[in-house]
Amino acid sequence: MLSKHGLLNGALVSVAALMMAGSALAEDVTIKLGSWRTEDIAVWQDKIIPAFEAKNPGIKVEFAPVNTNEYNAAMQSQIEAGAGPDLLTCRPFDVNREWIGRGYFDSLADFDAIKNFDETSKVAWTDAKGAPYCLPVAAVLAGFYYNIDIFKELGLEVPKTADEFVKVLQKIKDSGKYEPLAYGSAESWQLAYNGLYNIGPSYWNGEEGRLGLIDGTKKLTDPEFVEAFKAFAAWKPFLPKGQASLQYADMTQLFTIGRAAILPDGSWNINQVTSTGLNVGVFGPPAAKEGGQRYLQEMPDMAIGINAAGKHKDAAKTFLAWLGTPEFQELYVNAAPGFFAMSSTPVTYTNALAQKFADLKTGAKLTPRLALDRLSAGNPPLDDEIWRVLQTMMIGDNVTPEKAAAELQAGLASWYAPQKK
Repeated sequence: MLSKHGLLNGALVSVAALMMAGSALAEDVTIKLGSWRTEDIAVWQDKIIPAFEAKNPGIKVEFAPVNTNEYNAAMQSQIEAGAGPDLLTCRPFDVNREWIGRGYFDSLADFDAIKNFDETSKVAWTDAKGAPYCLPVAAVLAGFYYNIDIFKELGLEVPKTADEFVKVLQKIKDSGKYEPLAYGSAESWQLAYNGLYNIGPSYWNGEEGRLGLIDGTKKLTDPEFVEAFKAFAAWKPFLPKGQASLQYADMTQLFTIGRAAILPDGSWNINQVTSTGLNVGVFGPPAAKEGGQRYLQEMPDMAIGINAAGKHKDAAKTFLAWLGTPEFQELYVNAAPGFFAMSSTPVTYTNALAQKFADLKTGAKLTPRLALDRLSAGNPPLDDEIWRVLQTMMIGDNVTPEKAAAELQAGLASWYAPQKK
């Protein structure tokens, strides 16, 4: 028979055990991060998540990517059903603004970590009034990779103006040894992102032109936009034979095996471009005229927000706050070369070519892709239309730059109120 003292001790032990069990249950939380970047599985699982979990015992993070072409539909389906991951990777501009309107995210207006980012960094993930709903993670840049050895062999200098760029292309073509541009028209998206949106800001003056289209004070048929289309069309004589069927991967390969001197491309392709050990440099879009302002496409690529229907809000906030620290930003941009931190805190890039890309921002005015903010929220979406029209312009001879601009303007004016003026 147990004594009263023994019963008391037993009760205390039982209470302590229950408290410990309850504490363990309360702390043992697993949160999911939804993403479209399946190629980042190793980055998150091997580097980022272990670094966070080491400092935050009791919170486990599961990186749960979905194929990029299926991501939007998958997230919408899950969230509309009251489920979905605790944290969502956010698309920029129009898609995200629609998701904000549907109530998918918690507001980050009072979130301390968001204060580390300026208004330009946050704008792709705000509502119509400018309130932030996603924490910026990374941006990508666009420019021109070039084969340093070919440039040395042919005595070429990096072009600083549009005229110099065309002269460099002509010299490469005249050599008969290399393709001037590793570029083709089979995949229309990159005609916009690596082509027109790459060099165009030098003509439409970056944000002046982009915001002018948004508020209706500019039209695609204005001279500065038509000149941008003409500058892009001027690449046609320097494209490889059979360029109409050249895929994005083919372009990269043509460059990496040393058959082409220049590859118009984005920073996200750094690993692939350097995979063969090629001596690679990078230069930014040349100025439209001698002494003109340089512009650089910096596209807000992804941010992360908290699922308003999530079940583990506190843990999600803890993780999101850590994503706003320099520790995370340096981890991510160096584990995924070609993606660039967006906070106001300086970041060191260990990849030499990534650092060279980042250096292009010095002295340049930054601007995102032309048609993704509000201009593609209706039908026909301007971004999609630019893909289509550029492909017809670059493959055939029937669509001139003037016709391309006029067709795009008509499509935009058919639904976008500020352009109906």
